[in-house]
Amino acid sequence: MDYPEGEFVISTSRVLPAKRWQVLRLFTKVEDYPGYLPEIKECRVLSRSRTEAVTLWKVEMGKVPISWQEKDTLDIHQSNIDLRRAAIRFKAIDGDLEKFEGYWAFQEHKLGGTEVFFKAAIKIGIPILEQAMGGFLSEKILHYFERLLTVFEEILTAQNYEQRGARHVHPVGGFGVIGHPYNYQHLIHYFQSSKKDMHLPSPEFLTKLFELTPSYVSYDINEFHARSGKSTYGSFIACNIIPEMLTADISKVIDKVVESCKVAEKLGLGIVALGGFTSIAGERGGDEFLKRIHVPVTTGNTLTAALAVEGVLKAAELRELDLSKAKVAVIGGAGDIGSACVRALAEKTAEIIVTSRSDENLARVRKMLEGYPAKFSGMKDNNEAVRDADIVIAAASVAHSIVDIANFKSGAIICDIGYPKNIAYSDTDRRDILIFAGGICSLPQEFNAGFDIGLPSPKVLYGCFSEAIVLALEERYENFSWGKGHITKEKMAEILKLARKHGFELAPFFWGRRLVTDEEVRGIRIKT
Repeated sequence: MDYPEGEFVISTSRVLPAKRWQVLRLFTKVEDYPGYLPEIKECRVLSRSRTEAVTLWKVEMGKVPISWQEKDTLDIHQSNIDLRRAAIRFKAIDGDLEKFEGYWAFQEHKLGGTEVFFKAAIKIGIPILEQAMGGFLSEKILHYFERLLTVFEEILTAQNYEQRGARHVHPVGGFGVIGHPYNYQHLIHYFQSSKKDMHLPSPEFLTKLFELTPSYVSYDINEFHARSGKSTYGSFIACNIIPEMLTADISKVIDKVVESCKVAEKLGLGIVALGGFTSIAGERGGDEFLKRIHVPVTTGNTLTAALAVEGVLKAAELRELDLSKAKVAVIGGAGDIGSACVRALAEKTAEIIVTSRSDENLARVRKMLEGYPAKFSGMKDNNEAVRDADIVIAAASVAHSIVDIANFKSGAIICDIGYPKNIAYSDTDRRDILIFAGGICSLPQEFNAGFDIGLPSPKVLYGCFSEAIVLALEERYENFSWGKGHITKEKMAEILKLARKHGFELAPFFWGRRLVTDEEVRGIRIKT
């Protein structure tokens, strides 16, 4: 389309998570605008009637100060209650620009919320400057209005989560699970799931392109039915990180996790589970991370730890192992899940060995276990720690295995609870030990993430993801598992009880993708 000489037209749109009347009320309270963006130096209402207002604006756009007076007209085509078709038309009647006029239009979006359309025509009115600066100034003005929409989106999202029980608020409910490939090879496998004969570019190109791709919904779970008769819904959200990025730039990874949570917020999800390394990044962000999002988050560590302990106790019973005489080694036992397992088993066993790379962490665990019956030892050498252990819990989340399977004691029970599950999926011909993937549970229905998430069956799911689904079924939208050291025995019992209520049970023993029956566990022979 051709426009008059020297005139520039800009436009943008955004779906805001609120009803039309809420959005319109926010837009018309122009006296609040100076608190939204630092560029808005002044905004005053000079006169106002039911459908019209004259306002004075002083705004700095791209370091260019612009002031004007405009006439705003509220154009409502239906009743004041429905507001089925509404627009705010504005036109500068005095000021620095020869022409500045356009409209905001508000339309119900088919997927929920209100789609806001903005369009404006701009003309400086000085031909020489229009040629040199018209495009630049128009771009800055467009950026200003896009930022304003982002602020409105944040305000309305916060209102939704603060007032989710209120009558007119945009619905909030269901669950989100945030996941990521567990290493570069898994990333390749992920891409090849959509195209098996895909040409593979260089690792440098692929990882960078993956990193720059925004978080997105990879799969929707439209209905998830629990054994209790309740149902919920959710989405699997892909967070485009791989574990190696945590050591390269943790702030960038935290930004990616925030971005994934924003995807959940746009969907109005009630709670999200931070899976894998996204929980590590989120908790490293601490309170500042929580301030950047509105949706409640859970690491799922409480249910994960509870399932791991339950799996170990079941295996010990099948092996007829006397726990009161058993030696337990917990690799990564100073972490959130590891320390919860340490506390739970220190009440039942003779000795607890905890490994950590930090002397400070080992000292903290030693202090934590004061008063427990189990003898405590702290080590930095994982292989040394497991040599005489009857039970090993591998709770460290690392990209590569940090223990040699050859060092496990004959007859040992090894629960691999880390992500990725390097030990459970390692190649070995040993059959005198039990290795199983811990912290996973059987589901009341199959779960499909849209691609391979590293589990042996669609009938089982990681405890961290399962916790979010259970909480959504309970409509408990809260930061249930958050912060190191907050996993108590009482909370573990509570989430297990809720999980069982809805049909989430301890998963069978899986060694990699192979199902290990209870009879096989009983039949393990110790080498002498």
